[in-house]
Amino acid sequence: MAFVSKDIMHAGWLVEMASLWAFHASTLAYQREPLSTEAVNEYWIRNRVRFDGWNTMLSRLRSQTLSLSVAKRVRAWDKLCSLIEEVLLSEPLARVSAAFAAELEERQIDNDSHSILHNVYAAHSEVRNRCLKIILEGIERGLEEADELNRLRHYLEHWTDMLLGYFLEFRRRSSSSQAGRPSLGAQYAFSISRVEDFAEDFGQSSLGRNATMVWTLQLAGCRQWLDENCRTSVLSPKMHQRIAEASIGMIKPSAFDSLGCLRSRLIHSIQYGIDHADETIAKLQTNEWESLSRVLIATAPTTHIRFEVG
Repeated sequence: MAFVSKDIMHAGWLVEMASLWAFHASTLAYQREPLSTEAVNEYWIRNRVRFDGWNTMLSRLRSQTLSLSVAKRVRAWDKLCSLIEEVLLSEPLARVSAAFAAELEERQIDNDSHSILHNVYAAHSEVRNRCLKIILEGIERGLEEADELNRLRHYLEHWTDMLLGYFLEFRRRSSSSQAGRPSLGAQYAFSISRVEDFAEDFGQSSLGRNATMVWTLQLAGCRQWLDENCRTSVLSPKMHQRIAEASIGMIKPSAFDSLGCLRSRLIHSIQYGIDHADETIAKLQTNEWESLSRVLIATAPTTHIRFEVG
């Protein structure tokens, strides 16, 4: 991948970070652990620094594109395109992380992180709107780079809605108390109808055992598309790395295995059973076993059958 280079982190990897959050949403929520407060605050601080830098660069580069010098205009437009690309590539993580924090807040697992991550999303949206205005102006002027940026925007909007579809599908499989409530993706999706379509087509309920394989192919396709359609130049690689570190740091260490990979929900269930074995045995001995079951137990109506011999 063009994103891979020694000591340089391309903004495209932030798209993969958002994908990690979305695909493992059910596992992370199943842990019922709040996000790391320290990492959430660090994520907010790093993003605020980046937003200030983006706004400053946008103003400076945009003024330089009006220069009388042709060479200066060309250089400024090239850097401006790289900056806008970074803003677009960073958006899926801002939306997905805020959506996940909202889910934790609604489940009363974490009541503090959502407001902070939503603030990051709102600030990012303001910068994005400035970038979209520049893209529109470039399209009207017939600039090829503006069309490429608009194509990237369109692709990332669809990808983000697909990621949010995993949240919606997880919500449908969760407790019945969630069923009649507004979908989580509504406030962070570009198109809620598209989110619902993705949830139906690519969710665990529809694909079953093939869900992981389909997800792997989708992620590989996303990597290839970004590799072929994004610039190799990076304006702020260190800041991307710090934000990625803060993002992954929000997940508690217990969610990872010894190799640094996120554990599956099945592994978490097994580990939970081992850690609470004494509690399980005690409830079995005191006839409280029904509270251990996640299956609704209902008494079936008695049916009387009469046999007649002719």
